[in-house]
Amino acid sequence: MRTKIWTAMLMSLLLTALAGCGGGGGGTGGGTGGSGTLLSGTAMKGPISGGTVQVFEILSSATLNPRAGIPRYGTTAIAQTTTGSDGSYSVSLPASIPSGSLLVQITGGSYKDEATGENRTVAGQFGSNGLRAIFGYTQGAAVRAAVTPFTEMAVLDMGPSPTSAIVSASNAKIAAAFGLSDIINTQPLNPTAAFPAGSSLAAQQYALALATISQYQASLGAGTPPTLATVAGNLLGEINTPANSSGLAPATQTQVDAAGNNFAGSGNNPNPVLNTPTVNPSAPAAIQTTPSLPGSASISTPVTIIANLVTAGQTPVPDGTVVSFSTNLGTLSATSATTVNGQASVTLTSSGAGIASVTVKSGSISGSVATITFVDPNAPVSLNLTKNVTTGVTTGPPVTLSASVTRAAGGPVPNGTVVSFSIVSGNGTLSAASAVTSGGTASVTLTSTAAAASVGVRAVAGAASAEISVPFIAQPTQAIVKVRSIGTLPAGVLIGGINATVTYATNKGLSIAPSAVAASGAGAGTLLERNTNNAGQVVLGLITTSGIGLGEFATLTFSIAAGNFPTEADFGVANGSLAIDTATANLPGVSAQILGVVIQ
Repeated sequence: MRTKIWTAMLMSLLLTALAGCGGGGGGTGGGTGGSGTLLSGTAMKGPISGGTVQVFEILSSATLNPRAGIPRYGTTAIAQTTTGSDGSYSVSLPASIPSGSLLVQITGGSYKDEATGENRTVAGQFGSNGLRAIFGYTQGAAVRAAVTPFTEMAVLDMGPSPTSAIVSASNAKIAAAFGLSDIINTQPLNPTAAFPAGSSLAAQQYALALATISQYQASLGAGTPPTLATVAGNLLGEINTPANSSGLAPATQTQVDAAGNNFAGSGNNPNPVLNTPTVNPSAPAAIQTTPSLPGSASISTPVTIIANLVTAGQTPVPDGTVVSFSTNLGTLSATSATTVNGQASVTLTSSGAGIASVTVKSGSISGSVATITFVDPNAPVSLNLTKNVTTGVTTGPPVTLSASVTRAAGGPVPNGTVVSFSIVSGNGTLSAASAVTSGGTASVTLTSTAAAASVGVRAVAGAASAEISVPFIAQPTQAIVKVRSIGTLPAGVLIGGINATVTYATNKGLSIAPSAVAASGAGAGTLLERNTNNAGQVVLGLITTSGIGLGEFATLTFSIAAGNFPTEADFGVANGSLAIDTATANLPGVSAQILGVVIQ
């Protein structure tokens, strides 16, 4: 019995000596073990560069631990190296290391944070313990082990006595909580660099999970976010809360899922695959966008743009997923918004009329809202252009052109609406190139020195326009006035007589002889009495036994003295005109009026 005890002690001392003797560790740094099995892997939170890698045994109670069946952490590194710029490491383990569990610890070094792009240190985020991973090891077999915040969470979960069963269970628990297949053997990719061709789904998912934790950390707190060590500890606490069934609390899970979407949809992600449901089941798969006022809206009226986002499973995306908005017209209340119950919204306003199209994007999915037409209710939609005389006179007063403008909402446009005028044909001069409306009408004057020619003028207000032609003559010599009857005749009744007095201005050089008054139009062939003796008026008396219908019945040709320029407004019909039928009964529904005036 004594011999067996001394033999065991001797073997223990020999193993201890072997563990401590010289030899290269491989990789980029010198090791403490002899040439043996290769251990390699990746230290990732982005790639950890320049980190010190130390390997420790999980010592068995059969050798150095007097407490039967309770393993403990070794305190002397059996191998050591340094991580490369891509986070990789490799080191040779002493051949004498028995099967069991190993701990890899990364201290020091730095990495570029995936979400913020900031350079951070392992010590600043994880303290003196750095990042660790514990995993099973078979003597003589090469082994690969990732070291990440997830493996650190698993180490924290293992406690002070990591048996093989505890090691396996904790690694599996953390992997399952974050939707990963294996946090040790799977080597994560760098999520901020393009994935190499043929990379595995598991490695892609691991990369997204690491970026998700970074994005989740950035979203915590209004000021400086907590360290990753604090974040990992809090998440582990939720996983170990029985009510959460080895997962995160529902609210936290939503935040984490949204963080994954927001990294995958950001400019920091060069890998479109992270937005696919295969890698990221929470990613937006479809967007349906609707405006609160479909079709059209008045300018300056806010229109709410509502985006509904669902996953490939047709469930709403996680609350907090970022949705970006852009427009070709108007102003958005924000260029991005986060979802609540799968919806995100902003408002759109426009100070100008036009058609707006809003593009909505989240992850790799984008869609355009049905176009919204912004309408200015005061915008001109129609324009009527008139002239104050039929014919202009080259040496006479200017012709007044009036543009009456109607707005989109109906009625005249607001005072001050600008109307532009231009000559489109002939030779003429406008008093101004534009004028503003008052009571819906804007006016300019037109002159021309070209006799026996016409001038074309165009008026424009907004999208409305009209044209008019104004003939010009030299000094007028005649004013030809047509008179007609108007009103309603009873069925089968004709006019037998009309008495009317045509008036004219006495200060415009107008004169007329009885011979210059003639029956015309409907009145042709009738007896037409005329009295031109009183200045300023011509009394007409038409008589017919056969009867005539309504319409023109007389033409009066006035002479115009030189230097005078009468207008149509200088002629009229005095009140009290009388009409009778062929039986001499009064026709109260019939009267006389000026049909037209031509000054030439």
